[in-house]
Amino acid sequence: CDLACRHCGSRAGGARPDELTTEEACDLVRQMAELGVREVALIGGEVYLHDGWLDVVREVRRVGMQCTIVTGGRGITAERARAAKAAGVQSMAVSIDGNERTHDRLRGFSGSYAAARKALEHARDAGMQVAVNTQINRLSMLDLPSIFDVLVTSKAHGWQVQLTVPVGRAADEPDVILQPYDLLEVFPVLAALKERCIAAGIKMMPGNNVGYY
Repeated sequence: CDLACRHCGSRAGGARPDELTTEEACDLVRQMAELGVREVALIGGEVYLHDGWLDVVREVRRVGMQCTIVTGGRGITAERARAAKAAGVQSMAVSIDGNERTHDRLRGFSGSYAAARKALEHARDAGMQVAVNTQINRLSMLDLPSIFDVLVTSKAHGWQVQLTVPVGRAADEPDVILQPYDLLEVFPVLAALKERCIAAGIKMMPGNNVGYY
């Protein structure tokens, strides 16, 4: 991964020695298709740091499955967005975890917020649908309404929210993790934002630790 997010559950960073080769990944894609899988979301770390990521995307589409990508957005240039679209990526979800100060603090890289906003722009300009993913914690909870404004500005079709879980690097910063009493404040905000999303034509999707509708 090209970021060092403080709330990363897998401590992503350098490549691991047992990562799948492109050939192995494409074989896995075929196995999933045989099992009846209909959609594949490629996530990371960062998927575009794998040399064969576009080959994997093409294989996902070749066997008839939908293909989406979740990214931190630091390396989504206009050229890379066009390549993703050409390979068959249908929707790109970019992580936005607060306003600029909060996002950069959580993502461990100054400039990551600006890069994420540009990634949304590049993906949309390339002809893909765009969406936003947000981690909810004690730093980002106050910024949720401003993140909604980003969705509207970016013409996003979806917003997935989930609570930061104290595993991986997130376990190193317990002060960031929501406490049970914080949920008494967070859930009414989410409920109000859900109504605003409906009015704006945005599909709001709570992650499984928030609760499915």
